[in-house]
Amino acid sequence: MSDKKKVVIIGAGIGGAALSALLAQKGFAVTVLERNEFAGGKGASYERDGFICDMGVHYTGRGAKGPHGQVARAVNADLKFIEKDPFVKLMKGKRFVKLPLKFTGLVTLARLALLSGVKPWNFFGAYRAFSKLVSINNEKEAEKYDDIPLKDFVSKYTKDEEFHRLIDVFSGLLFVIPASEASAGEFMWSFSTWAKGASSAYPKGGFREIAISFLRAARREGANILYKKKVSLIKIDDEQVKGVEVDGEFYEADIVISNAGIKRTISMAGEENFSADYVKHAMSLKDSAGAVTIKYALDYQPSDMPIIMQYEGDASFSKNLEEMENGIAPVDPALFIPSPTLSDPDLAPEGKHLLLIGTIVPESLSSSDIAEKVLDNMEKKMLRLFPGIEKHIIWKHRTNLSYIDMMGGRGSGEVIGIAQSYDQVGRNKPDVRMPVSGLYLVGCDAGGRGIGTEQASDSALKVSELIVNKYI
Repeated sequence: MSDKKKVVIIGAGIGGAALSALLAQKGFAVTVLERNEFAGGKGASYERDGFICDMGVHYTGRGAKGPHGQVARAVNADLKFIEKDPFVKLMKGKRFVKLPLKFTGLVTLARLALLSGVKPWNFFGAYRAFSKLVSINNEKEAEKYDDIPLKDFVSKYTKDEEFHRLIDVFSGLLFVIPASEASAGEFMWSFSTWAKGASSAYPKGGFREIAISFLRAARREGANILYKKKVSLIKIDDEQVKGVEVDGEFYEADIVISNAGIKRTISMAGEENFSADYVKHAMSLKDSAGAVTIKYALDYQPSDMPIIMQYEGDASFSKNLEEMENGIAPVDPALFIPSPTLSDPDLAPEGKHLLLIGTIVPESLSSSDIAEKVLDNMEKKMLRLFPGIEKHIIWKHRTNLSYIDMMGGRGSGEVIGIAQSYDQVGRNKPDVRMPVSGLYLVGCDAGGRGIGTEQASDSALKVSELIVNKYI
């Protein structure tokens, strides 16, 4: 590119980091401005007493075969994924089934049905539903089901309450919203590629390595990565982006790409630069639920699997959310429990281990004491699931919704971003191209599909293609 276009990327979350490497490789003059002193956003990690601990509670559904791996290969990033097979122990009460990396077909469903308690006379309907959920091969096929609530889609095949509860647990795990709100098409695409891809994995070096490896690749191509640079203004003249301001300092740009979420981006750019209908629609978009977490640094390994998903007899993420919205802290909240050191022992000193737990809570609880009560009940439940664990704790770290906001900077405690609900995915998801020339979105709020952070890398791939096609 003879005349390098200047690109400013707001935020070094996974989407922003991925895009910085993709565009720098194509010859754009890229500057990344990150408000925090660390990279990764909600996919960051921190160091404490020799441990590298994720700030969130993560795993990747598709590992090297998914969008993170696609970006890494495209920019020659030194990102490595560690696979373990089997990788998930799904527990209902104390009963469990171990899922292999590839979990499709009759045998897998039979195991899940026995665990969940599907009635024998409902098994055929459950099998048909399960088979359909893992049948999607491409995004075009998924689009046909985007506007259908996942719960309604499954109900066409079976009304079995236990099977619905199982699907609700998976919906909470993948999207951090209940099955009654989740998009059937989005779930089918994500669940199908996850189940058939046989590539679920954890990034070597901690979850932060996804963003950091992309940024290393971007620097190698000349990108400038700046930390503790909080953008206060996106400057626009005559419907054309001109650059951004940080503490009175101006960064000129031909292209500005925001990894800060659509609502925050509109605020930085000024509502007056958009139509009233665009602003109204953007502000009406619903976020995913939030989460509270506890991180345990231990002197022993209590888990035998990289991931444990645990729920009780009649509990589900939907029921837990309903109870919390009514001011009740669930006694037995459904838990997501990864043990990163089972995949990568180098995350802890020799003989030490990490065990992370999380459960979803309504984002509206940011100013409520219910979230703290949920954390208390999570600790009590851990004592029941892992008797004697309290004798092995080196340190523990409890986080609430404000911690998520600190990482992501979107002004809320949501886990993922815009909810992957049946009215907000596919063609109803915000376009990566904002209605100002040269202004784009990247990340989980726009463009991508997939599980959690994989949306962000998928979004980066799509935004990169658009910009390269337009400017080169």
